[in-house]
Amino acid sequence: MRQACFRRVILLIAVLSATIGSALAQRPEDYRFRGGRYTGYEILDGDTVITVQINPLYVYTPPRNMKQYQRLVRNVKKVYPYAQEARMYMRQLDTKLDSIKSPLKRERFVASMEREIVRKYTPILEQMTFTQGKILIKLIDRETARTPYQILRQFRGRLTAGFYNAIAKIFKADLHQHYDPVHNEEDAQIERIVTLIEAGLL
Repeated sequence: MRQACFRRVILLIAVLSATIGSALAQRPEDYRFRGGRYTGYEILDGDTVITVQINPLYVYTPPRNMKQYQRLVRNVKKVYPYAQEARMYMRQLDTKLDSIKSPLKRERFVASMEREIVRKYTPILEQMTFTQGKILIKLIDRETARTPYQILRQFRGRLTAGFYNAIAKIFKADLHQHYDPVHNEEDAQIERIVTLIEAGLL
């Protein structure tokens, strides 16, 4: 029962962070490889010289508990793509809602998106652990610059946001809490992992 409640919290956050969209198209001239990308070529004295852009090199102190760190890497890699989707969808949702002037039509649009995202993401979120759900909450804040509480309050009101935050606290999650890699050690580790993922090194 507690698992089901927590998953409903995560699902609602994901629903309110999403709408129909597609990934930004990659430029055809950018051909990526692990650690960088090819950017073009030059002809020098009859020889073809390929030019590449190498990703920055990141050096971190080895974690004290390697097994725990490896678990965190697996969890971040699993949920990070959904946080990226949330960022993209949130932008598109904001843009769409700005174009709808009627409060009733806005409400109907949000409700229709909620039904669609519930259908799409429920099977995925049901496979996540509590830990993965908490990491997803953090990464949604990272990607959208809004805490889950702020997202809930914007689309569902203060009362609903407070209710779901109370449920989340049962599982030691706080929907008010900002992602803070500067002052929070776990967030700092997550940020390092995300940086390495984005650099193509994980």
